Amino acid sequence: MKRMIVKMALPLLIVCLVFSSFSASARAVSEEKHWERWIERHARPLDASDASNKDLRFLKKVLKGKRIVQLGETTHGAGEINATKIRMIKYLHEELGYDVLAFESGFSDTNTSYLNMGQSTSKSTMKNSIYAVWHTEDVVELFDYMKEQKEKGDPLILTGFDIQSLKASFNDNANQWVKAVNPEKAELLSQSENDFSELVTGSSTFEEFTQKKEVLVKNYGELIQFAETHASKLKAQLPKEPKAYEMFMHSLQLRIDVMETYMPQEMKQKLEDYPEKLEDLPFVLRDRMMADQFQWIADTLYPKKKIIVWGHNYHLRKQNTKMIKDMTQANTPNMGDYLPERLKKQTYTIGIYAYSGASLDSSDNKTVTPVTSPPPTGSLEALLKAADHPAVFVDFLHTKNKKGTSWMYTPRTALYWGFMEEQMILKEQYDGVIWLEHITPSVIIK
Repeated sequence: MKRMIVKMALPLLIVCLVFSSFSASARAVSEEKHWERWIERHARPLDASDASNKDLRFLKKVLKGKRIVQLGETTHGAGEINATKIRMIKYLHEELGYDVLAFESGFSDTNTSYLNMGQSTSKSTMKNSIYAVWHTEDVVELFDYMKEQKEKGDPLILTGFDIQSLKASFNDNANQWVKAVNPEKAELLSQSENDFSELVTGSSTFEEFTQKKEVLVKNYGELIQFAETHASKLKAQLPKEPKAYEMFMHSLQLRIDVMETYMPQEMKQKLEDYPEKLEDLPFVLRDRMMADQFQWIADTLYPKKKIIVWGHNYHLRKQNTKMIKDMTQANTPNMGDYLPERLKKQTYTIGIYAYSGASLDSSDNKTVTPVTSPPPTGSLEALLKAADHPAVFVDFLHTKNKKGTSWMYTPRTALYWGFMEEQMILKEQYDGVIWLEHITPSVIIK
């Protein structure tokens, strides 16, 4: 009897499964049609050929009440991404009063280079301040713009929030400044900077690293004490730059903080002595300290100014720990996770993604990495193709969950560096996105 029931039930079960599968597929198709219609109606076309910038006027409403605008990028090293961000930066500065540009580059290098912009070419200022992946013709145009604005008395101020110091600009410029007050301390600063830059690479054991570090921490402490004692004389050297002294002091303290917190883990990683806690990995510590630097910029250095942030999607998205799957496979905390809630509430975060093309690999700025094309079905990149325009902006912050927008509220694939699948609830990570149909590798200038 049981066998007969099974024989009778099996065909019915198969029919039910087939119908259920068909029904789910039909629902998915129907859902995507709602999404595509919404995207067609609400995605904002971006038109770089429009000199009047009418296509960007919607930002006045979208960014209302937001003091900080973060401009991400799925990959460094793409010309169209750079050009899109630069155009938006100019508009934000000229029309909406954003007067500070914070780059994902060294705090000390960016600030020192900007202070000396009047005595340098735009190209030199760029090379002395930001990372090499952005040493391109279009970014030189941004530095031309900053130079012009500074001369006009309507500055777009350059700063940086990264802890890595890969340039000699701080050493060169700060040395001349200190030398005018005390040549011996200038020599100490110069030697300390040289030793700091080689602290990890020049140490073969952790013991050697620790000994060198202790000497350097003492040296920078001595320089801080000197600067405190001679504050009025140092400030008198740059009377037109009232924040120079504050930046200098913060840079010295930052050196100590990096040596005490970040470099020991960097040295252990070099020796393949990996930490038990993911939060102690150097790349996670970097994001935590970048969040600290940005908080100091926003709260102390420029507390009354509106700020634009330039960095990678990974650092800027709102809460990497809530990712379903990120490129690390561990959902480690990022800069966005570490920022205090009060700053998050002041911030509008924009991710930037590309449908096709290629970009440079920032490890060497030579290798060309293609974008996966076509992108995965149902991904962010695939869905926004429905806008039928080469570049669009989509606002997430001011939308509610309904048929046309449920793609923002459900797990969605998006591509890290254009080829590595990540999964997220888009609404949790971004307030809006820019989608570019095609990107090409940046051309690095010599």
